[in-house]
Amino acid sequence: MSTGGFTLAEMAVAMGIGTVVIAGMLTLFVTFLRSYNSTTLMRNTSSRASMALERMVYGTGGNFGLREAQTNDVTVTRPTGGWQISFTNLYFQYATNTHTIADQSGKIICANIIASDASNYTKGCRIWVTVSESAGGRTYTNAMSTFVQYRN
Repeated sequence: MSTGGFTLAEMAVAMGIGTVVIAGMLTLFVTFLRSYNSTTLMRNTSSRASMALERMVYGTGGNFGLREAQTNDVTVTRPTGGWQISFTNLYFQYATNTHTIADQSGKIICANIIASDASNYTKGCRIWVTVSESAGGRTYTNAMSTFVQYRN
């Protein structure tokens, strides 16, 4: 007499195949999440470093950036724990204790900066920043620099 059901062996094989498929899919999903997390961290650090340089070079809001500065107007000083670029009545200041760059109003231009430097030359200034961010057990850093030529 046949009942038309599955045997125990058939059920065991089906469960084994199902387990292998689910384990493979879970591995792919975890790999995708790790890749997404890494890509997001790289994008965020790159974006922050780029935005910091852009805001200093081109300015924010109604304030002009370093591209509008004249050669004789710009000074780079090194207060304890960072640097400050001053021109006319504007400035940008990097503070190592807060890991930020802020403008003259105290508005933070960029955060999570682990290193930065500014140097003044005859025809312009060089600024570089290194931004770091951590998430999901990973830490990524991105360094960018630019040279801003002054107007004469």
